[in-house]
Amino acid sequence: MSIASSKAANGPDFVSALIDDQQSLTAVERFSALHENGEIKHDGPAQEKFYRDLLPASPPSVDEQFAFEVDLDKCSGCKACVVACHTMNGLEEDEAWRRVGTLTIGVPDSEAPPPEPAPILPMIQHVTTACHHCEDPGCLNGCPVRAYEKDPVTGIVRHLDDQCIGCKYCTMMCPYEVPQYSDRLGIVRKCDMCHQRLSVGEAPACVQACPNEAIAIRTVPRGQTFDASDRIAPGAAVSTITKPTTRYVGRDMLSVASVPQDSGVDEIAESHWPLAILLVATQVSVGMIAVERIMSALVYLTGGTVSEAVVRWNATLALIIAGIGMNLAPLHLGQPLRAWRVFLGLKTSWLSREAVVLGKYVGILGVAVSLLWMPVVADWVPEFISNLIPGWAGSVTLALAIPVGMIGLYCSAMIYIATRRQLWQSPRTLIRFFGTTAVSGMAFTAAVYAAGGNNIVACLIALLATAGLIAKLMFEYRILVQAGPAPVENDELARFDERSKSLVKDKLWSLLQARAGTGIVGGLALLAGGILAPFASTTGCLVLATGAVLISVGELGERLLYFCSVVYDRKPGTLR
Repeated sequence: MSIASSKAANGPDFVSALIDDQQSLTAVERFSALHENGEIKHDGPAQEKFYRDLLPASPPSVDEQFAFEVDLDKCSGCKACVVACHTMNGLEEDEAWRRVGTLTIGVPDSEAPPPEPAPILPMIQHVTTACHHCEDPGCLNGCPVRAYEKDPVTGIVRHLDDQCIGCKYCTMMCPYEVPQYSDRLGIVRKCDMCHQRLSVGEAPACVQACPNEAIAIRTVPRGQTFDASDRIAPGAAVSTITKPTTRYVGRDMLSVASVPQDSGVDEIAESHWPLAILLVATQVSVGMIAVERIMSALVYLTGGTVSEAVVRWNATLALIIAGIGMNLAPLHLGQPLRAWRVFLGLKTSWLSREAVVLGKYVGILGVAVSLLWMPVVADWVPEFISNLIPGWAGSVTLALAIPVGMIGLYCSAMIYIATRRQLWQSPRTLIRFFGTTAVSGMAFTAAVYAAGGNNIVACLIALLATAGLIAKLMFEYRILVQAGPAPVENDELARFDERSKSLVKDKLWSLLQARAGTGIVGGLALLAGGILAPFASTTGCLVLATGAVLISVGELGERLLYFCSVVYDRKPGTLR
């Protein structure tokens, strides 16, 4: 039998079978054919029938935006939404973009207008919460690198991970603890309402995962107004700060006495030690320049003279101190190599303004120091260059650095005032920041004057610095330790003061003692050095320098307390 007849008898060969198989339809083509024949008519996601009513029927209009709606009567606290969000977005083990809090609900509010609601039995209420996609988002306004955007159509506030430098300022600006910092990635991340799923008609992970259909996406009108007492839930920050859009429906939590389960539980806040060093260093530097210029002017008006060496070395030391602070500040960033982009948020971010203005201050101060040292190094500078620079250029440039530095310090204060945290209100923050500027600036300048032989001036400055230090320590004692009047219901500052003082006495007492101890010892050394300076110049100078260093270390402790002791409202009932 021939080979051909053998193949015919045994059927087609393997190659022929493959060729025949290629003529048949693929799975995709068969699926397409079924659609064309009308056998498959479903055009949406496979699970759409289960959450169709939980999504808007149409995109938001020009005057609307998307928002979360939570039915409190349906929320059982199962945390399926938390797990779904965590899994969908690949979050860190300790990272959560959605949390479930618990409120304890007791008797009705005794101050409610008549007719007073009937008493109810104590019970608990679970509250699921995520980003509120605010109309006026604090995270977006505060970001120095424009790593946030609010979609003009949907109103969703998105974080742009590739833009973020990890400064964590948005975590201060958001009153709801929404942005979460990732140590591994060195950036902040947050809920974006699963915008990529919404864009194709798919429900966000939390909406789709909730077994009770407690979470929905709705359209809400833009431009809503809020009263000073409005809150989205008990324990949350007032809504006037960022105008959150989340809506809670069902049980009215605000008409009864609802207490978050974490009420009275406060933990030490992040110390932000690189920022603390930056703040103290720049304040000391500006204070030294301002005090030296003022005292030199007063000495000149009284017929005396100040050694050029005093002006030169004071400015040089101020430049070195400011440079240390500016160079340590990037250690606070998760992505320090991206720090050059910090100027992008100048229109809205005080952090951008601080970085730019203080950078200008250091630059101007550097030029002033170079000009002041020009006579000393004149023999090494070409004559035509030294002839072009007038002798008064260094002093004028040094004076110009003062207003620029003061503006920079004001921007530093506004970074924290803008967060609207009660304990960082403008009077307290400005007194503490500019108090450091005056006291530490005088302390270091007194030591420099003593080293230059102006002992009487050094003594006068040391006495003024000691008086200023005493006043500042008393102010700090009043806001950090001293018992105040019992807070009334609408006295927000007194309520936060009470919580902060409890935190200081319980967990920050050692830091407070270290701050007070170094401040007091430094003040005594400053006073002793000032008294000794007219009689023993060298000894007085050394004691003054020791006192100045101790006072600055104490001011650093005060700045760490400023950060660590702040307490604020959080997501309602989300116990840490």
